[in-house]
Formats: sequence, C-alpha cells, structure tokens
Amino acid sequence: MKFPIRLTKKRIIWTVIIFLVVGPIAYNIFKPEDNSANILTEFVKKQDLKQTVLATGQVVSETDLSLSFKVSGFVSKVNAKEGRKVRQGEVLANLDQRDQAASLTSARGSLALAQANYQKVLDGASSEEVQVSQKTVDAAKSALENAKTQQATAVKNAYKALLNSTISAVANPSNSGSATVSISGAYEGNEQGVYKITIYNDAFVITGLESASGSVKSTPVPMGARGLFVSFSGTVYNGDYWTVTIPNTSASTYVANYNAYQAALETQKTSVDAAAATLANAEAALALKKAQARPADLKAVEAQVLSAQGQVQAALAALENTIIRAPAAGTITSVDIKPGELATALKEAIILQDVGNLHVEANISEANIALVKEDQPIDVTFDSLGPDRVFKAKVQTVNPASTVVSGVVNYKVVASLEKLDEIKPGMTANLTVLVGKKAGVLAVPQRAVIQNGKKQVRVVDDTKKKTYHEVEVQTGMEADGGLVEIISGLNEGQEVVTFIKK
Repeated sequence: MKFPIRLTKKRIIWTVIIFLVVGPIAYNIFKPEDNSANILTEFVKKQDLKQTVLATGQVVSETDLSLSFKVSGFVSKVNAKEGRKVRQGEVLANLDQRDQAASLTSARGSLALAQANYQKVLDGASSEEVQVSQKTVDAAKSALENAKTQQATAVKNAYKALLNSTISAVANPSNSGSATVSISGAYEGNEQGVYKITIYNDAFVITGLESASGSVKSTPVPMGARGLFVSFSGTVYNGDYWTVTIPNTSASTYVANYNAYQAALETQKTSVDAAAATLANAEAALALKKAQARPADLKAVEAQVLSAQGQVQAALAALENTIIRAPAAGTITSVDIKPGELATALKEAIILQDVGNLHVEANISEANIALVKEDQPIDVTFDSLGPDRVFKAKVQTVNPASTVVSGVVNYKVVASLEKLDEIKPGMTANLTVLVGKKAGVLAVPQRAVIQNGKKQVRVVDDTKKKTYHEVEVQTGMEADGGLVEIISGLNEGQEVVTFIKK
C-alpha cells in the first residue's frame, strides 16, 4: 500500500534549492561541445590586390670611374679637387715626365734620321760608298769561310772525343776462361757500332765495325785499321767473346763528352748562321748602293720612316701614361694623391662620377627574380631622407647572370631615379617593386587555404556554432598583406575559417 508524499513548505524550499544548484552542473556536464570561441574566421571579399618585391640597394652614378696612372712615379701636379666639375679630356693630374720626354726626343731624332735616309735613297749612293760596301762584303765572306772551317774542326774533335769515351771490352757472362781483354789506342773512325772479339783455336776474330783476326797476345795487336789495339791476359777458351761498343755509353765520361759534342754542333750552327747573315746584310747593302732608287727601295726606306713614326707614337703614349685625363664629363668625388708623393701604377687615385645621372643597383634573390620585369614601377625610399619621402622609379635592366652573396644566389637589378640634388651616390635605397596587381577580385587570407593533397578552404555552415565543411579552391596571385586571390570554389560574402586554436 503506497502513501502519497506530503508537500510541506520546507520540502518545497529544499527542492527548489537542489534544482538551482544541481541543474547548472548537470547542464555543463551533458551539454553539447561548442568550439566557436576557438575558431577565427574572415569573409570572402572582392579586393584590389597588389604583389611587391622588396630589396635594398645603393645609389650608383651612370659614370662611376676609378682613375689611376698606368705607370708608377712621383706626382708632379694635381689639378683635381673634390666637388669640382670637369670636362672630358681635361688633365686632372700628372707625374714627373722627364724620362718620358727624353724618350720622346730620342724617338723624334730616329724619325729625322729615317727621313734623311729616305732622301738619301732618292739621291742615290756615291762611288766611295760603293767601295766601302764592297770591302764589307769581302770581309764578311772571309769571316764566313773561317767560321765554317773552325767550327767543323771543333765538331770533329768533339765527336772524336765522344767516340773514344773510355773504350773497354765487356766479357760475355758465359765465357769459360777468366782472361781480361784490354783496349788501347784511339778510335779514328766516324761510324758508331760494336766490335765483337771471338776466340777460335787460340786466335781472335773481330767482326762488326771492322773485320780482323790475330794471335792472342799480352801485347797490343791491331783490331783493324781504325787505330784500336787489343791485348789479352789470362786463359782463353774457344767460343769466349767480348764486345766493344763505340761509343761506350756506360763510361763515366760519356755524358760530358756527349754534351760537349751537342754544344759544338749548336755553336757551329749559331756561328755559321751569324756569319752568313752578316754576309747577306753586307751584300744587300752593296746591292742597294749600286742600285738606282726603285719603288721597292723607296718602300723599304718608307717602312723605316713608318717604324720611326711608330716609335714617336710609343714615346707619346708613354708620356700620356703619366697623365690622368677625364675620360668623360662629370664631378670629382674623391682625390687620393698629393704632389710629391710616389703614386703606384693602377692604384685608384681619383674618382669621377656623374652625380646628375644616377640609378639604383640592388640584388634580388632567385626566389623572386622571375617576378621582376623591365619597366615595372618602383617606390624608393632612402635611409638618409626618411621613410616618409617616397620617390618613383622603374626597373631598367635585370642582369641575366647571377651573383652569389653570402651563399645566396642573387641577380642585380638596375632602377632609374629622378634627378634631385638630395640624392647622392652611395646612399642606401629601399626598393618596393610592384610586380603585379589585380582590381576587384575575390580574396581571402593565405592562412585560410590549407594543403591536403589539394588546396581547400573551410567554409562556415553555422555562423554561431562555427561548424564548417571543406571546399576545394583554385588560387591565383599571392598578394601583399597575406592575401591570396580565389579564382574558383568560393563566392563573395562566404565566411571561411582562418585559424583554429588547439
């Protein structure tokens, strides 16, 4: 039997208190999870996008010349002063020129002599001059014959010494006897080769360079008709043989004799050639004396005149090397020489720049260089003028050759500059190159695009609960400000997830 619960005032109060305390706790335990506070979103908007490349460069003059002397010497005069404008060809400095001036005077004297010889050929030679030339020819002929005779004798003697380099007999290692064979005399032949001495029935037989035979004796016996003798000591047996090599390349004197012979040949050639050349010159001079002025003769002396003129030009060039001239009009920005000091050849002495015609040079990394093209607009600021002053420029050239800076591949970009007195060579320039822009295109923050084998964006379904689904998209320009162009997959006004807190 059930009894109804009696609701008293006290029980009602305690029931309400329990619901007020336990209710919120139970709700928090069993309520569905809401992550909307952890999700950041943005809306798909149509925007004007631009893409820029940043670089830091330096102001450079179109005319930026480092001038130096081509030779070393003491500075005589300096006309250049920093800040001074100069004309093309103007003398900026010069060295002491006394040696070069003397050489120029000598060259001009040689030119005058060549011109006088030219006139002399035109006039022809006197009989006295012909006689003198003939005597010179006769003397040269005699000298040539003497040179041939003397040098032939010297070569012959050296060759004879070579062939007689410690002539000795070398025994066959298989010889039965222990006899020693000695070679004496001097080899008078010219032929190189080998003598072979063989024992037959207590006699020797010689083959090779000569053919001969004789009794085996302890006293010298001729080996033939070329001046060598052979003698034996000890017991000999049939079939024993010895070889005598002419020349003896194993002799201690062979190398010295060979070198002496080669030197004699070289001296013979040099001496005879020199004597022959002297004779040829003498004969040519005699023929020239006897001949009338012919076109060929005139051309020869004309060539001498031209050669002398070349010497004058070389002397003028040497004199010019002591001078620094302005190769172009411009402004002197640095002078590093003083009168009286010793200047070193090719060491920078003066810097000439065209401060009114400047440009900016900057290095751009290989990651961005493909985006940079000629004529693209550039915003330029200068550290010395402050970030608020922006100057306009354009890309003039992009160097196709790379330059490695601190291990990074870069490419030099040259940008034009406005002509302003405030901008000076050497200033640091900050470049912002506009490489692309699009107006009124759909865009989202780049962080909204996720890579999951393909490009996707998480589109919000419930704005309050921030539930979403993933949509594949096609992107375009990656613009400044962390934005990316959306070509397809999204519509304007859609809410997309840009970040989820973990």
